[in-house]
Amino acid sequence: MAHPIGEQRGFRSQASPASAAEASRADRFRPDLEGLRAVAVILVLLYHARVPGFGGGYVGVDVFFVLSGYLITGLIVRELRETGSLSLEAFYARRARRLLPAAALVLLVTLVATAILTPSFFAQSVAADGLAAALYASNVRFALQATDYLAAAELDPSPLLHYWSLGVEEQFYLLWPTLLLLVARRTRSIGGALTATSAFVFFASFGLSIVLTEVAAPWAFFSLPARAWELALGALIALQSTRLARLPQHIASGAVMAGLALVAASALVIEPSTPFPGSAAILPVGGGALVILAGIRQPASLPSRLLAIRPARYIGRISYSLYLWHWPFIILPTVATGLTLSAPTRIGLVFLAVVAAAASQRWVEEPIRHGRWVGLRPARSLAAAGALTLVVATVATAFGGTGSRADSWLDGDMDGAGAVDVETELEAALGPPATHPAGATPSPNIGRPVVYPPLESRPLPLNLLPPLDLAPDSLGRIFDDGCFANSSATESPECAYGDPDGETTVVLFGDSHAAHWFPPLETIAGNHGWRLVIMTKANCPAADIRVHWEDLKRRYQECDTWREWALERIAAEGADLVIVSNSRAVQMTLDGIVAPTMERPDEWEAALGRILGRIRDTDAAIALIGDTPRPATNPVKCLWRHRDNISACGTPVASAIAARRLDSERSVANAIGATFIDPTPWICPTDPCPAVIGRLLIYRDAAHMTAIFAAALTGRLERELVPILSRAAAQPG
Repeated sequence: MAHPIGEQRGFRSQASPASAAEASRADRFRPDLEGLRAVAVILVLLYHARVPGFGGGYVGVDVFFVLSGYLITGLIVRELRETGSLSLEAFYARRARRLLPAAALVLLVTLVATAILTPSFFAQSVAADGLAAALYASNVRFALQATDYLAAAELDPSPLLHYWSLGVEEQFYLLWPTLLLLVARRTRSIGGALTATSAFVFFASFGLSIVLTEVAAPWAFFSLPARAWELALGALIALQSTRLARLPQHIASGAVMAGLALVAASALVIEPSTPFPGSAAILPVGGGALVILAGIRQPASLPSRLLAIRPARYIGRISYSLYLWHWPFIILPTVATGLTLSAPTRIGLVFLAVVAAAASQRWVEEPIRHGRWVGLRPARSLAAAGALTLVVATVATAFGGTGSRADSWLDGDMDGAGAVDVETELEAALGPPATHPAGATPSPNIGRPVVYPPLESRPLPLNLLPPLDLAPDSLGRIFDDGCFANSSATESPECAYGDPDGETTVVLFGDSHAAHWFPPLETIAGNHGWRLVIMTKANCPAADIRVHWEDLKRRYQECDTWREWALERIAAEGADLVIVSNSRAVQMTLDGIVAPTMERPDEWEAALGRILGRIRDTDAAIALIGDTPRPATNPVKCLWRHRDNISACGTPVASAIAARRLDSERSVANAIGATFIDPTPWICPTDPCPAVIGRLLIYRDAAHMTAIFAAALTGRLERELVPILSRAAAQPG
């Protein structure tokens, strides 16, 4: 679709000899840029192969962004100046021929390989990633996953995770030419207007990147608005190429060397824990920009000519396919075997990816790019691109399947199986729960065994509850109902279960390790006419600590705000009983140091005591449930690999149970007048602690109980909680 804007008065007069030279310089072939591509992709490979010293190798992607902004803007400006119009149809057809064939090939191969080699629940998630990638929205999907506490914790990295950067570039390609076209149609000075537009995008996006890196790091990393400044910087270089071509030789040489030094330094000093992009991205982005702008000068300086040596140019030429292939080559063997690959193995897989990339570039990229398969007519190219996108999306949807809620076993609506009495299932495996004489006080250590029987070696039950492929979705109603506060929330939704008009109000308070007790509590509340109020938040314990959340790369201020809100709400509710539980795997900041709470038991004990004391001041009774035993690895993934011997997925008692933490919390509870409930004997009756009891799968990931197993603990938990309220009611006043 051509836009006949050349008739506008003054437009064609802008195509001066100087501007024509500018356009040709921005568009001419530059062998040094192939070398720069090689530098960028090698840094990414070194990072993903986990070569020591290259913890910031992912910055190679930022160099690619600057390159893309430079090259694409140069092509657009050249067409605008030379023809007085811009054919968006032809532009998108060229982009489709350049990018889509290799991307679609890798997507299809990865989806098939994932379906064959990995667990079905993982393959279904990757299929959804593939669908997002086919629709150029993978960066949005991965940003959502990164801010989803549950999704981020459940699965291995996706073999399609690297497609996020393609999502950013494809969204840029969709929007940028249209923006430049609209600006060009409304101005007489194309160069000045497009430069002003690019500068505005640069500064606005950079400011947004700084802010988002502080408050929402995943969105800063994955989203186009926070990355657009990197592409816009490349655009500014293309628009100023005439001036840059006049750089003195010694300055151009120095700029190339300085740029390469900055890129290398960023790969060495930036770490995965560094807040990024934000200000840290200035190093690789600025370095890449220096190399690009200095190479505009002709004849090229010596450093630019060194970048153009044949081996570097070849790696740069296949860099797109190499980027696409390398990550699935590394990730899929890791997920399929469950092993930590050795350094030689990872490097060997990278070399295999080079072979695949060379073949892909020669027999897929080049023939389609030059029209030998589909021709060069834009309409035909776009039709072929649409058909290929539809094929990939269809395959991804087919591999994704429809899935089924794991918890529907509880309701008896799966395959006509009938309702399952999971408590009976558990009692058949463990025996009946201990009972307490009427009016007696439960033991503070509810019978933790001193001597553990050995874990039985047996195959995975064929009638496992929940089925292994549905285990990650065994969450409980509060997640479906939106009653679990996410990372950005500072208040919990109004969620009450049991009897909404009940005279007894019970509050569940804590993080996700409190939330996984909801299934039995909902049943107990219904049995006794309690009003059950939910106050749980992702990664936010009910302890007076400053939480550091690594995924957000900052202190978790939302947790502080939410915790204060929850305490005020507990008082306003007039709660009769507050049930508190927390994960032990929480990082805290203390005196500027980030440390796991397990390493600071005294600080944790004091922080928990302060919160329990404030709850006690509301006259509510308190039940503190100790954290559940923690498996060494994700049992769901382990059981998929060891279906013939589930004992291989057990975790030694010494590492699964945090005895020091349990004793500490018991002491805090006793000092505050609360009841401590130790769930250890319910979940870890053997050594090693099992992944399955009877035919009940305990965990849905590496830390949280399945809703089905939690529901099986209803009777045991009920016998601990009911006496607490009975004693509270019997106390005078």
